[in-house]
Amino acid sequence: MAVPPGERKRRPTRRAAAYLLVVALFVGLGAGVAGAVRAWRDRCDVVDEYTLAVAPGIEDAVEEVLARADTGCTRFTVSVAEPGDVAGLLGTGEGAPDLWITDSGWWATRASAMASGPVQTVLTPIATTPAVLVGRPGQVPEVATWRAALALKDLRPGNPLRTGVAAAPIRAALAETENDPVAIGTVRTAMAPLAQRENARPDEPPTGGILLDLIASEGGVGVATEQQFHRYSTDGGDALGGAVLEAKVPDNGSILLDYSLVVTAPGPERHRDATEAGRMLADIFSTQWARDVFVAHGFRDPAGRALPEGAGVGEITAMTLHDESIAQEALQAWAVLALPIRTLVAVDVSASMNTPVGGATRLQLTEQAARSATAMFSGSVQAGLWVFADDLGGDGQGHRELLPIRRLDTMVDGHLQRDLMNTLSTTVAAEAAAAAGDRAALYDTTLAAFRQMQATYDPRAINSVIVLTDGGDDESGGIGREDLVATLEREQNPARPVVIVTVGITDDADADALAAIAHATGGTSYIAQDPADISAIFVSALVDRTR
Repeated sequence: MAVPPGERKRRPTRRAAAYLLVVALFVGLGAGVAGAVRAWRDRCDVVDEYTLAVAPGIEDAVEEVLARADTGCTRFTVSVAEPGDVAGLLGTGEGAPDLWITDSGWWATRASAMASGPVQTVLTPIATTPAVLVGRPGQVPEVATWRAALALKDLRPGNPLRTGVAAAPIRAALAETENDPVAIGTVRTAMAPLAQRENARPDEPPTGGILLDLIASEGGVGVATEQQFHRYSTDGGDALGGAVLEAKVPDNGSILLDYSLVVTAPGPERHRDATEAGRMLADIFSTQWARDVFVAHGFRDPAGRALPEGAGVGEITAMTLHDESIAQEALQAWAVLALPIRTLVAVDVSASMNTPVGGATRLQLTEQAARSATAMFSGSVQAGLWVFADDLGGDGQGHRELLPIRRLDTMVDGHLQRDLMNTLSTTVAAEAAAAAGDRAALYDTTLAAFRQMQATYDPRAINSVIVLTDGGDDESGGIGREDLVATLEREQNPARPVVIVTVGITDDADADALAAIAHATGGTSYIAQDPADISAIFVSALVDRTR
């Protein structure tokens, strides 16, 4: 029977509650505290109900705490959801939970930027656990840093846009480098092949016990938490009946995932009530007995102290990322990198590219850079190759297509597109030798490549042009610099954007012209002052496909 709004009783008063509890304890004659709490709840005219979404792995501990706690006339319905999925619900405002336990406190900051309502943290941390590298015994390499870990060939990082566990190695690598802008750039470069590899997957990457099962059966190195590893080891493995794994952290330590309680209820009144309920939960989670429950489930306490009895990975150095904006920029970059790459690479083959530099020509160094770059990316990357110089073939044409845009894993006459892209100096030797002079035909070729990418635009990918040259353009007989820049700005379609990235080979390149070309489309310009930098810059050129 419904209770009229004016007569609703949310819970007994504190004095009445205490009296009822004492009566229940004595009258129950051994029924215990649990019976007393049930008697108390039975007297609630109204039970306030709240939904509580929790990150995977902590649900059992939360359920145990709630089962043992006195929550009065309030009931919590627990569901398990990845933090990225909850953040998405908060963005739409539909289906969002009242309360949320994230696997990392920074999710609240990220979610608040996209949420349709307020997002308020009421307790951080509830418990902690460090990120670890997990694999078969003897197969987890010793690495000095998380940057080195990101470069492991067989690393299974997961999706950092969905789980805090997968974001942890990126955040740890940024914590190592946040005071060094150059080093931060290397983290982003290391992310590129990982994001591309995850993009090639037909479904979400495995997490938790499923991931550990796969590692036990197939090998490789996974990113997990100490708690996941401890639980897996305690349970003896899931699918393999006692599979043995080992966990390590880099020499310089690890970052702690700090599970936090966040109020996410939509609407002012509901949010206010949920905040009161959340504060009650925070008081419960802060008790020593509740913390003991979390430790029993493999979590560290809020201070990050090692698990008892030598469990887990023992004492570690806890790393801290102080500038949260760096991590948010990295996650935004991952979102871009995870989109398919579709690029047209245009390489200068004018006479100056045969200039010797350190035992090789500029053209040969460019080929080496291409080989290093393409080796880092999955076969799903689409790339094509043009060369350009003045009057290639004697017909006034400033460029020539050597390879149409194809996936790198496409077979062409018995050769992979990837391998064909890596034979640049051999393929264009004749073209370079036949070039009429040292004019690069840079501007005409850039515009032609831009228009080609627009005409063949793929809306499922980020479409770009990468131009590599060691010179400029004397504008004789072709479009001038100012006209090129104006044309690019005028013809750029925001709904079908094509980004131009320019790479200058040595200081002979016209840095001002290359920068103006790139910036006209929202792209980036690089100058490789040292030939040894060409390879890393070419990788960055593939990474920096949009702004």
